[in-house]
Amino acid sequence: MRALSWWLSLGDLEIGNNSVRDKILYRADEFAKANADTAMVFGAHFRWDFLPYWDALHWYLHQTADALHERGIKLFDHHSATLTHRYNTPEELQKLMFTFMHHLPLVPSRETAETWQFNGQYLNSWRMLDASTGKAAQIRQYSAEQFCMNNPGFREAYFKYLEKLLAESGIDGLMCDDIIYFGGFYNCSCEYCRKRLDFELPPVEDTAFWGNWGNANWLKYLEERRRSSGDFIEAVKNALPENFPLMSCCTTGMYGGNNYCAQSVHEFIRGDNIINLEICGNEPGNTYERLAANSYQAAAAEKYGSQVLAIGYGFFPDSAGHLWALNQMYGISTWFSTLNGRLGLTEEQLSLLPGDAEAVKPFFSFEKEHPELFTGEFAFECAVYFSENTKTDSFFGACEQGATRDFRRVMERLTKMGIAAETIFDFPEDASSCRCIILPSVVILTEQEESAMQKFLESGGTVLRFGPDSLQWLPSAPPEDFASLKWLGQQTFEENSENGWVEKKKGYFYNPSRKPDNLKSMVRQHGTKLPEIQAPGFAVSFRGNCIHLLALEYDIIPHELEKERKQYSHVTLIQRAIPVQHSDFIVCGADIKNIYCPIGGTAVPENGIVQLSDDPMYVIIETTQNFTNGN
Repeated sequence: MRALSWWLSLGDLEIGNNSVRDKILYRADEFAKANADTAMVFGAHFRWDFLPYWDALHWYLHQTADALHERGIKLFDHHSATLTHRYNTPEELQKLMFTFMHHLPLVPSRETAETWQFNGQYLNSWRMLDASTGKAAQIRQYSAEQFCMNNPGFREAYFKYLEKLLAESGIDGLMCDDIIYFGGFYNCSCEYCRKRLDFELPPVEDTAFWGNWGNANWLKYLEERRRSSGDFIEAVKNALPENFPLMSCCTTGMYGGNNYCAQSVHEFIRGDNIINLEICGNEPGNTYERLAANSYQAAAAEKYGSQVLAIGYGFFPDSAGHLWALNQMYGISTWFSTLNGRLGLTEEQLSLLPGDAEAVKPFFSFEKEHPELFTGEFAFECAVYFSENTKTDSFFGACEQGATRDFRRVMERLTKMGIAAETIFDFPEDASSCRCIILPSVVILTEQEESAMQKFLESGGTVLRFGPDSLQWLPSAPPEDFASLKWLGQQTFEENSENGWVEKKKGYFYNPSRKPDNLKSMVRQHGTKLPEIQAPGFAVSFRGNCIHLLALEYDIIPHELEKERKQYSHVTLIQRAIPVQHSDFIVCGADIKNIYCPIGGTAVPENGIVQLSDDPMYVIIETTQNFTNGN
């Protein structure tokens, strides 16, 4: 997929205005010229707030779909199924309208919201309840409230809306957004959520339950919240035509904070046939973290036989190109989006910036012109095992300074070493496709996982396990205030001073340190044999007969309008991203057929060494060798 955001404005709902149709046709032409194959609706986002305007909105969507279909482009609707903007003061309304203009926030007053009905029920009767107050949960970061996915009235109403949407809009796919618990651990405590539990939900003062990962009922509570999301998105799938393209908004699952909102790609996949990845913040951002996130999402796609579409934000070609290249490192499709509504600039100022299609056109065009560079299976030297049970069922895994940090940190180390590593959630049956697996601070392995690991070892595989390997000596709850959430990012754990690999049984090596020494030599000794790439400052990926290299560090140059902004949330107005701290040459150890630099710079082979000039961001080396399975 090559996707772009199709932004709505309030003026687009003036369906009697002929200029609206002209604008649709012009933008459809721009998308076609950019070689996009998918347009993603952005705007009218909190869809229940648009209840009085659904007819006009669906008319507009149908006109858009018709124009795009004539150009071979699909239209996906993208809306929040559960969130509704709510404000308490005129000042909050003003801030809401300013900060979330990209939502097109048509916000009803609380008095009006009290009267709104659909499908014979009041919308307010569907709201999530906060266990700490007993009242409607307040989602302060969005000035919003949220409808409960377990409320039968809400579910019936939403599915009825989907029936209306499909009948009236002509859309080809759906991104059903916000199927998580934005309010956190105390949400939701309504009667329908309580009925899912086989125990009484304790009061929030009960610290023996709340935030205690040593309490079996607490683990059940967290599991039911995750299952609620999976149950709902599976029901959405069943309400749509068979095989209708469906995805849910999903940031990466490689953080302990996923427990807070109950987000799980492993639950979403029960309904979704496309896995989403939202890459928030600046692009480029922390490239190491982004690559690890992409690897996590790509592992889910491999596990479930799906595909990944990753959205990232920017305004100029350097950001669009970096997002596209970042995704190609793990075979992920790109959804590029500007985010003009977050800039706090005037319409006149925004008109000076390129549109979504213009910024990404060179890279989508290159991908379409050179499909041979982006096909074939990936090859990796080793795999890193992500333990979902450690993340969900231990305090050590739920804290950002715990197990998930060690996963992210080892992925960064491997990237810096020039080692191509994949993420896995399951042990392979044998070592034919994966010879070496790294286990970073995995403190929980089920009997089934232990058995699968043993079979892998017996087939000739190698396991490199480091850090804590059990819950022994680890705390099970925050030492002080659970409700403050300070523990989420600040809780630290005592580190083992020992550092050294010991082979405890054939193929099974253990190092008690969370920062193990000699990792590179261990992987190179036991992992799949691939050409050793010498390219400091670049991440390396092997796919088919190609070697892909992406620069890791950048100097960022903001656009001159950055200093004119009136609000600074989410993104910087980046005009240039210049690769820095990278080698001026690449030694690839394979016969070179062709070299491409799709995002600036040049690369020329000289006596087996690729000489780089003018700071290329992304280098693709086509070789005469196929790297699949290390061949």
